[in-house]
Amino acid sequence: MVLLEIEFMEILVDLLMFIVPAGIVFGVTYFLVNKFLLEQRKVRLLDIKKEQTKLITPVKLQAYERLTLFLDRISPDNLVLRLSKSGQSAKQLRQVLIQTITDEFNHNISQQIYVSDQAWQMIKEVKEQMIGIIENCYNDCSENESGPGLGKIILTKLMANQQIPTQKAIELLKKEIEVSI
Repeated sequence: MVLLEIEFMEILVDLLMFIVPAGIVFGVTYFLVNKFLLEQRKVRLLDIKKEQTKLITPVKLQAYERLTLFLDRISPDNLVLRLSKSGQSAKQLRQVLIQTITDEFNHNISQQIYVSDQAWQMIKEVKEQMIGIIENCYNDCSENESGPGLGKIILTKLMANQQIPTQKAIELLKKEIEVSI
């Protein structure tokens, strides 16, 4: 019985002499391979991000260009000069100005996915400010005011403020694009 216990202990010790080093080698190998695979995954994700940046940057730049063009097109001087006609009533001009701003905005609404939330919020605010300016100026003019007369009131009011909302927004877009590139 004692001999059997001794043999069993020797076998157990022999087994442990193989199992413990094998376990250590397996553990170290597992750790190193896992670490290597994690590093490879990080490198791959970085490569994917670089590739996406190459693809998205031109689209983002185009979005900023389109929004700048939108702001330029709805600036009061461009709007009034482009849409004011002789023989037009103030009411007609007001309607055309607001419709043009709304149409331009709706045409560029998809650009919001390429610009920051702050930039898009600013674009929406400028649109609303421009409509508000037109409404205020329309309310300030007489009932029989002509379209060109309303245009003159709008331009005079904006010149007095010396701060055209569209111009300020364009400057902020320029700053934002400088930071994002």
